[in-house]
Amino acid sequence: MSEPLEILLAISITVIAVVMVMRAFFEILALVQVRRAAREAEKMLASVSREVDLISSEVKSLVQSIHEQTERVEDSIETFHDMAAWMKAFQSEVKPGIEETLFQLAAVIGGLRRGVEAVTTSMYGKKSKHRRSRNE
Repeated sequence: MSEPLEILLAISITVIAVVMVMRAFFEILALVQVRRAAREAEKMLASVSREVDLISSEVKSLVQSIHEQTERVEDSIETFHDMAAWMKAFQSEVKPGIEETLFQLAAVIGGLRRGVEAVTTSMYGKKSKHRRSRNE
């Protein structure tokens, strides 16, 4: 081979070798950066994982509290419904008796009033002043 061709071949091989070394160097640098980024991501993931665990336990506690409150409200509504039904039944049972008693009491009071008026009229011969002023 000729000397210029050998020099050109040597320069080409040298340039290719330098380019490959530089490429390897930059790939190593890139891999180091990827490793650092992976380490940072791992740290951040661990931190996020702890935060998620804390939030998860808080949410679980909140859901449990809401569940308990819902059960209490349901029990209160059920108790209120039972009381309303009992009051309605009580009213149905007691109301006729009270009405009957009030009507009888009104009849007795009316009869007593007429009796007192009759006695007053028979004793004095006329209605009392009190009754006259009330009727006027």
